[in-house]
Amino acid sequence: MRQLLKEEYIPFGSQYYRAPSPHAGEWERDLDRMAALGFNTVKFWVQWRWNHPTEDEFRFEDIDRLMELALARKLHVMLNTIFDVAPAWIYRLYPDASMVTLDGRRIGPQTQPHRQIGGLGYCFNHDGVISHFFRFLAATVERYKEHPALAIWNVGSEPELTSSMAEMRLYADDAGRMGDMLCYCPNCQAKFRLWLAGKYDSIDRLNECWNRNYRSFDEAELPITRNTFNDLIDWRMFFVHTLGENVRRRFEIAREIDQGRHPIMCHHVFVQGFPVTSTANDPWNIGQYGDLHGFTQMDDAMMIDVLRSCARGKPVISAEMLALPGYTLDLPAIIDANTVKRFIFSGVAGNQKGFIFWQYRPEILGREAPTWGLSGLDGEETPWLKAYAEAGRVLQKNATFLLDAVPQRARIALLYHPENQIFGWAATGSEKNVTDSLLGTHRALYEHNHVIDFMHPREFTPEILLQYRVIYIPFPYLLGQLVCSALAEWVEQGGVLIGEACFAGWNLEHGHHEKVLPGYGLDRIFGARQYTAAPPDPSGGVTMVLTRDLPYLKSGAGIQGSIVKELLTPDGAEVLARFESGEPAITSAGYGRGRAILIGSYIGLAYHRSKLAANGELIASLVEMAAPLDRPHLTSGRDIRIDLMRNGEGEVMLILQNLRHNEAEAMVALPEPVAGPLREQFSGERLLFTAQGGGVQAAVHFAPNEVKVYCGR
Repeated sequence: MRQLLKEEYIPFGSQYYRAPSPHAGEWERDLDRMAALGFNTVKFWVQWRWNHPTEDEFRFEDIDRLMELALARKLHVMLNTIFDVAPAWIYRLYPDASMVTLDGRRIGPQTQPHRQIGGLGYCFNHDGVISHFFRFLAATVERYKEHPALAIWNVGSEPELTSSMAEMRLYADDAGRMGDMLCYCPNCQAKFRLWLAGKYDSIDRLNECWNRNYRSFDEAELPITRNTFNDLIDWRMFFVHTLGENVRRRFEIAREIDQGRHPIMCHHVFVQGFPVTSTANDPWNIGQYGDLHGFTQMDDAMMIDVLRSCARGKPVISAEMLALPGYTLDLPAIIDANTVKRFIFSGVAGNQKGFIFWQYRPEILGREAPTWGLSGLDGEETPWLKAYAEAGRVLQKNATFLLDAVPQRARIALLYHPENQIFGWAATGSEKNVTDSLLGTHRALYEHNHVIDFMHPREFTPEILLQYRVIYIPFPYLLGQLVCSALAEWVEQGGVLIGEACFAGWNLEHGHHEKVLPGYGLDRIFGARQYTAAPPDPSGGVTMVLTRDLPYLKSGAGIQGSIVKELLTPDGAEVLARFESGEPAITSAGYGRGRAILIGSYIGLAYHRSKLAANGELIASLVEMAAPLDRPHLTSGRDIRIDLMRNGEGEVMLILQNLRHNEAEAMVALPEPVAGPLREQFSGERLLFTAQGGGVQAAVHFAPNEVKVYCGR
C-alpha cells in the first residue's frame, strides 16, 4: 500500500461531497475540522449528470475548489467518478437509452434516495450512451491527473446492473416479480445472441447445453420464466460479462490518461445486498482489475472476507463505511465507540489498509436525510465522530506495523459460485437461500475463530486449492465439471471436503439433473449417495440426530436442516447422524489421503435464519473433527472473536471482540509465544501472558460488545 500511495499512512477519513450537498458555504469549516481531527483522506464525487450538464460543456468548478481546499489542509483526495446518474441530455439525445423490463416498462430517468439528482435507468448495452460515459471519464482524469491533492482514482462506485434502483432487485427475492427483470431492450437482445455465439462457438454446442434444436443463434429465445435453468443462467451471466467489460474499459481509459501517477480502484457491494441474478454483481468480476480494491462496508464479517478473497493479494480498503444507515423516519440506532472500533478493527483483521466513512455530514436531501453522518446536521461534533477520530489516531500510530502486517493464513475456504446463485433463485424463487447458506456457514466458523477465505469457480486450480485444508460448500446444487474434477483430485491428495444436500445435482454442461447424486461421479469421493430426497416433515422441520460425539456436540444432539431432507445410502462411509426416522443424514468417508463429509440438508441456511446453536456447533465440529487447525482459541469463555496480525519482524496486533451484549470473562490462547506484554491501544491496559502448551494464554474481561486492540507499542 505504501508503494501505491508513495507515503506511509493508512488512508483514513470520510466521503464528503455528493453535489449539491454539503452547501459551498460549509466546505472550509468542515475540511478544517477533518484536518484537526486527524483525518488524512477525503472523498469527493464527480458526477456525470452534475459535472457534464450539456453535451458540449463540462463544469468542474465545484471540484476544482474542493481540491484546492483539501490541498491547503494537506488532505489526500479520493476522486470517485459516478456514472449511473446520466445527464438529462442523454435521454433526449437517445430516446431508446432506458432499460426495459421483461413486462415492457421503460426504466428511468429517475431519482433514488441516494441519487437525488436523478438520471438513473440507462442501459449498459447502448453504445451511444456508453461512448459519452467514457468521454466524461476521460475528461475527468485529464483534468485532475496532475493535481497535487489527488491520491486515488475510484472509477467504480458499486458497479451493478440496476444502478442502485432497489425496487428493480426485488424479483431476486420474490419470484412473482420476474416482470421487473432487466434488461430486455433491443440492444441487450442482440448483444446477448452475439455473446452466446462467442461462448458456444457452434449452434450444436448451445443446443446440447440448452437442450434445444435451434438452427442459428438468431433463433435463441430470451428466457421469460424461471422454468429452465441453463438459458436463464446464461442470460444473467451475460450481464455479468457486460458489467465486467464496462469496468475493464474504465480502468483502461484511466490508466492511459493518468500514466501511472495514481493508483486506480473501484469498490463493490456485498453479494447479500446486490445479488448477482438481478444486479450482475460478482465481486470477482470487478476485483480482478485495479491496483487496489474496495467495498461498501456494512456490519457483517463475511463481507470483509469476500473483499479480501476477491482481491487476491491486492491492498483493500473500506471505501464507504456504512455505520449509520437510515431514512427520514427510519432512523439508525446511535452508535458508540465499540461499534466504531468493530467496523474498523474487524476490517484491520481482514487485512484492510484504509477506511473512508460514509459520510461526514448527514444527508439533507431526499429520503436518506437526516442520517448517515459523522457530524450533526449543523456540522457540530458528535460522540461517534470523536470515537472515529480516536480510532484513526490508533491506526496512524501503528501505520508502519499495519502496512506490513498480515492476518493469519486462511486454511478454510467457502465457495461463491455465481451460476449456483442464479440456479438457487430459479429453483426456489429466492436468491437468499444460497446467500443465507453462505452467511450461516461463515458465521459458525467465524464465531469459532477460524480465518475464512472464499473461492470462485475460476480459481479452482491446483495451486490455489492446495492453500486450503478444508473446503466447505453450502447449498451446492450447481458446481460444474471443472469444479468437481478439481475437488476430486484435491481430496485424493489430502483435502477435506464438506458439502450439503444435492451436491453437484445439476449438470451445467449438458443442462440436465444428474442421475446419481453427488453428481459427476463424486459419490465415490463421499462414499455415499442420495437414496431419495423428500420435503421437510409435515411439522416443517428436518431434524438430524448425532450418532457419535463430535468436538463441540455430544451423541444424541439434534440438528435442524431446511428445504430438503436427503436420505443417504452409505457405501463405505461412516454415519455421523440420522434423521429422526432413522435414515442416514450425515456421512464421512476417507478418499485417498483426504476425507469427504456429506450433509443431507441445508444446515448453514437454518443457522443463519434461526440462530440454532447446535447448527453452528456442528459446522465447526465437522471442520475440527476432519482437520484440526492450530489457531487462536478460547480455553474458557465463549463468543469472543480473536484475530492476530503479524509483520515480518514478529510484532503482533491482537484484536478481540466480545460478540455478546453482556459482560464476559475469557481465557484467550495463542498457538505461538508473543514477545513481551501487549498494551491495549485505547485504554493503556497491559495484557500479560503465561505459557500454555507451545503457546501462551491470558485472562481478559470484556464489557458488553467491547472491542480491544493490543500490540507491543
